Amino acid sequence: MFFLSHGLFKGVRFSVFSCYIMLCSVQALSQYQDSFRICTFNIQNFGNTKLHDKARVNALASVIRKYDIVAVQEISDVSGNLPKAFCSIINGTGNKHYEVSCSQRTGRQPDDKTSQEQYAFYYDTTMFAVIGTPVLYPDSVNDYFAREPYIVRFRSKKGNFSFVLITIHTTPLKAVEEIGSLDEVVKWVEEYFPGEKDVIVVGDFNASCTYASPAGLDQLAIRGPGYFWVVPDDAKTNLSEKSDCAYDRFVLTTTAKTYYTGHWGVDRCFTTKSISDHWPVWAEFKLTK
Repeated sequence: MFFLSHGLFKGVRFSVFSCYIMLCSVQALSQYQDSFRICTFNIQNFGNTKLHDKARVNALASVIRKYDIVAVQEISDVSGNLPKAFCSIINGTGNKHYEVSCSQRTGRQPDDKTSQEQYAFYYDTTMFAVIGTPVLYPDSVNDYFAREPYIVRFRSKKGNFSFVLITIHTTPLKAVEEIGSLDEVVKWVEEYFPGEKDVIVVGDFNASCTYASPAGLDQLAIRGPGYFWVVPDDAKTNLSEKSDCAYDRFVLTTTAKTYYTGHWGVDRCFTTKSISDHWPVWAEFKLTK
């Protein structure tokens, strides 16, 4: 059993702990043998309170173990120790082994200090390796973002797929402006990693409801012919009962799209905001064209 963004099982409710058991350990089988899944997950205010709450942190770890690479946004721990501590918990159960590539705290401009967060990519080391040096987008000149996007290049250990993952958590009231600036980030990435055209942008774009309209997004270069948006504007990736918002997105360059299997979903594996106010969102890719 699983939940797709098409509204399957919409409105069904389980208790928190039965949901962990029934859903967080289950994935739909792919028709592609050589495929993998990337997940983006805004873990709301992910700090030491959640890390040291056994029930909640185990639920979060079970989400990570379902996927091959997970981009996590909204890590709020000021010390910077949380990403690796959480990785140890993830590796405490299961047959996979994960490593974490985590950013420095974002929001390095003086006017962005109150928005600081940390990004992390958790990845299965039996399937992927990091190539080159991960980096926060250098935003000191233009100051496009309150939280600079985090950029990591991965190489699959099977098949022939290397690609760059960019993750972002936009500022809600400047969501359209920041989403539009992601086109500049992709151009910069293609210079930072010469020859790499397979770029996947994921994260909490706040690209919906009161923060961004489809008409507003359609004016942006990032919605132009050079890109493919996986998650449609009418999806629901938030837990609110009052609104259905497609905040969390996947955007692919046209070359990266050739690896996309056409499968994606919203993983509604919990029903309480004590875990997060966003559900994990995933997309599936082939290891070879």
